[in-house]
Amino acid sequence: MSDPLRSLADAARAVTAAATDEDVLNIVAAAARDVIGARQAAARRGPNGAPHGPRLVAPLVARDGSSLGLLELWDKDGAFTRDDEAIVSALAQMAANAIETLELLNREHAARVEAEETGRRLLLEKQRAEALHRVGQAISRRLELQEIVQLATDAARELTPAQFGAFFYNVISDAGEAYMLYTLSGVERSAFERFPMPRNTDIFAPTFNGEGVVRLDDVLADPRYGHSAPYHGMPEGHLPVRSYLAVPVLTSDGEVVGGLFFGHPEPGMFSAEDEHMVAGIAAQSAIAIENARLYQERTRTAQTLQRALLPPHLPTIEGLELAATYRAAGEGNEVGGDFYDVFGQSDGSFALVVGDVCGKGPQAAAVTALARYTLRAHAVAGLRPSYQLVRLNDALLRQQAPGFVTAALARIDLTPAGVHLELATAGHPLPILARADGTATPIGDVGTPLGIIERPELPEVALALEPGDLLVFYTDGVSEAAAPRLILSEDDLARLVAEKAAEGPRAVVEHLERTAVANAGGNPRDDIACLALRVAAPLRVSQRFAAAPRAAHDVADALAPIAAELGERLAMDVRLLVTELVANAVRHTGVEGGTVAIEVRIAPRTVQLSVYDDGPGFELPERPIANPEGPGGWGLYLVDQCAARWGTERTDRHRVWLELDRG
Repeated sequence: MSDPLRSLADAARAVTAAATDEDVLNIVAAAARDVIGARQAAARRGPNGAPHGPRLVAPLVARDGSSLGLLELWDKDGAFTRDDEAIVSALAQMAANAIETLELLNREHAARVEAEETGRRLLLEKQRAEALHRVGQAISRRLELQEIVQLATDAARELTPAQFGAFFYNVISDAGEAYMLYTLSGVERSAFERFPMPRNTDIFAPTFNGEGVVRLDDVLADPRYGHSAPYHGMPEGHLPVRSYLAVPVLTSDGEVVGGLFFGHPEPGMFSAEDEHMVAGIAAQSAIAIENARLYQERTRTAQTLQRALLPPHLPTIEGLELAATYRAAGEGNEVGGDFYDVFGQSDGSFALVVGDVCGKGPQAAAVTALARYTLRAHAVAGLRPSYQLVRLNDALLRQQAPGFVTAALARIDLTPAGVHLELATAGHPLPILARADGTATPIGDVGTPLGIIERPELPEVALALEPGDLLVFYTDGVSEAAAPRLILSEDDLARLVAEKAAEGPRAVVEHLERTAVANAGGNPRDDIACLALRVAAPLRVSQRFAAAPRAAHDVADALAPIAAELGERLAMDVRLLVTELVANAVRHTGVEGGTVAIEVRIAPRTVQLSVYDDGPGFELPERPIANPEGPGGWGLYLVDQCAARWGTERTDRHRVWLELDRG
C-alpha cells in the first residue's frame, strides 16, 4: 500500500485540477482504495445497486447539507476501522467541495456565455455594443460588492435616458441574516434617505421576485399604481417619476440578488433598446456578484485554513511574556507559508519556532502543517534545536515536499538559576536580541534551508537571558516587504526592535508589522510573521480570587508584602490601579464560577502589573481616554493617566497589563 499521506496529498492535488465530476469521483475512489486497502471502491452522484457484504460508505455532502452522492468501499481483508472511516469521510468531503466548485465554475461559464450571447443579439448599434463591453470589463474587474453595484447603476443611467437610478440589492451578513442595501445614481442620497425601503407592491413585485423586466411609459397610468398603503403611490417629496424601467438581477441559478430601477419625470422615455441595455448590464452585474461571492468565499476559506495553521493563542508561560503577529500578503485570499508556534516539551523546556515555507496555496499549507506537526511530534523527545530541525528536514525529504523551508527554532529552559536559550537557524533571518540595557543585535548563524539536502548545516548557539531581555523572531516578509526598492538590514531591524523593546513583546511585533506595511505602501509583497518573548521580572505577587465583589477589597491584603519595597506613593498607585482593574474584571467577566488573578513584577526600572479574567475582553479605546462624565469608566481613565504603557491581550485568558516607571 502506498504511503497514506502521499496518496491523500496526490488526491488533493488531482482533485483540484480535475475538469469534470466524473474525474473527481474516479480520483477519490482510487485514493480511498489505495489508502485503505479495499479491493473495490466506487464514488457516484446517484443511487446504484449496492454491493453485497460489508462495506464502508460516506456521503458527499454539499455546503447546504444536500446530498451530492456517496463514496463506498467493499471487499477488504479484515474489518473497516475508525481510521478508515475518517479517511473516507475526508475524501468524500474533498470530492463534494471539488464538485461544488466545478458546478459553480460551469454555471459561471454558462452565465457568461449567455450574457455575451444576449449582448450580441440585442445590442444592434455599434456604439451601444462598445459601451456595454466597456461596462462589462469594468464590472468584471471589481471584487467588492459596493463597487460592482455602483458602477452598474452609473453605467446604466448614463447609457439610457434615465434621469436617476438605483440598485437595491440583498446582502447576507456573517451571521447569516439577510438585509437590503441600495446605491443611487444621478441624485443625492439625501433625496431618498427619509423614505422606507421599497416593498413588494404590485409594481415592484415582478422585479424583487425575479419575474422579469418592467418597462412603463407612464407609471401613473398603470392600473397597478396607487393601491398600496400607506402612500397609495409615491410618498410626498419623492422625485417625480413617469417613465419607469426595472430589471431584476439574477444569478445563474435563479437567485434574485437585487434589481436595477430607473426613472424619468417625463413619460415615454425608455425604449426596447434601453431595456436590452439594462438587461445586459444586469446580467454582467450578476456574474460579477457571483465572482465576488466566490472570491469572498475563497478568502474566508484561506483565512480559516491559515488560522488552523497557526496556534489559536500563545500559551501562558510563567516567567516569560509572549506576543505574535501574522499578516497575509495581498488580500488574504491565498494560504501563505509563514508560520510560528510555541509549545512545551517533555523535559519541561519550551520550543519557539518561526518558519517560512516556499510558495503559497494548498501545497504551502500542506508543507506548513507537516512542519508544525513534525516539530510538535518530536517535542516528546526534548531534543536540542538543531536535532529537531534535522528531524524536520528528514520528514520533508521523505515526503518529497515541494520547495524548501527556512526556520529559526529556540529551546527555552526556565531554571532556578535563570533562563537558558539554545537557538538553531535553517536559512532563516536571524532573531534579534534586545538586552535590558538597551542594546539590540542579531544572534546565531544562518544555516542551510530544510528540505534540500540530507545533511544540512544547522549551527547552534547557547546563551543566558536576563530579566528584561527581549528576543524577536521574524520572517523575511518584514525585511523584504518593499523589495527590491527597499530591503531592511539586520542593523535596521535591530534599531526598530530597540525602539520598542522597553514597551514589551506586543509593542515590538506590532511596530515591526507597521513598519513593513508602511515601507510597502500598504501592500506588502509577502506574508509577515513575528514572534517575540521577554524574560519577565521576578514575580512578587501572584494571587487568584473568585470573580465576586469582595475581590477588589482583597487586593490590598495581597499587595501588602511589597508596599515597603515600592515606596509609599508608588504602592498607593499600584493598589489603586489594581483595585480598579479587578473591580472592572469582576463586573464584566460574565462567566459563572469565573476567577480573577493578579500578578505584580518589580524590575529595576518598572513595575509590571497584570490582571487576568475569564471574560471575553474588550477592544482598546482611542487614546487619550477622555475624562468620564458619569460614575463609570474611571478605571481605564486612571490606567491611561498613570501608566507609562498599557494594553490588553487574549491568550487562554483575557489580560489587562500595564507598566509604571519607577522614578
